Amino acid sequence: MKKFILVFVFLAVCTPAFAFHIGPATPAADHGEVNFGVGYFLYQAEWDGFDVEQNRGYVHLGYGLGIEDEPRWEAYIRGGAANLETADENFDADFEPFGMIGIKGAFHDGEHFGWGMALQGGIFGDFEDNGGMVEDLWEIEAGFPFQMGAGPFVLYAGPVFYRMKSERIEEEDNFGGFAGLAITLGPLSLELEGQLKSDISAGGNLTVQF
Repeated sequence: MKKFILVFVFLAVCTPAFAFHIGPATPAADHGEVNFGVGYFLYQAEWDGFDVEQNRGYVHLGYGLGIEDEPRWEAYIRGGAANLETADENFDADFEPFGMIGIKGAFHDGEHFGWGMALQGGIFGDFEDNGGMVEDLWEIEAGFPFQMGAGPFVLYAGPVFYRMKSERIEEEDNFGGFAGLAITLGPLSLELEGQLKSDISAGGNLTVQF
């Protein structure tokens, strides 16, 4: 367990980050449990006056941290592929691989109310089309979800602070918001979320813990 945490901290310090859905404060992974699943995120943004869009598909692998009877935390990695295109279709790059890491958890996890924090992200391969190229694309973000739950349902929302940049361009603004719904049925967890940054994005994932 200690080795796992040390490796994760090393990666978190040395790896830049890219945004996906944030989720509720309470993670799907229970203490000492593995959480595995798949996800999709439609990312839309405004980069220095250009409207861009990405389709991102990925797998999720997480591990539940913390002490029994205390709020849960989860360290996770995600990997998959994403494309990149502009609204005017002057740039339309094929899918490239990406990887990301994250950590999230609850500072307070009451019977019906809770709140916490998420730090997450990844880095992408270079996108190229029509002689143009987007290189060294990265983002780092911190979200602060506030949640309200009843039975298997959890509604959550909160602010998010971020910075996204490549070698030549960057996303406008550094502050946004997010909201979503999480449904947990036994070991299965479904999370659906919308975000408002420089534009509207949405996605979610389906995971199972064991």
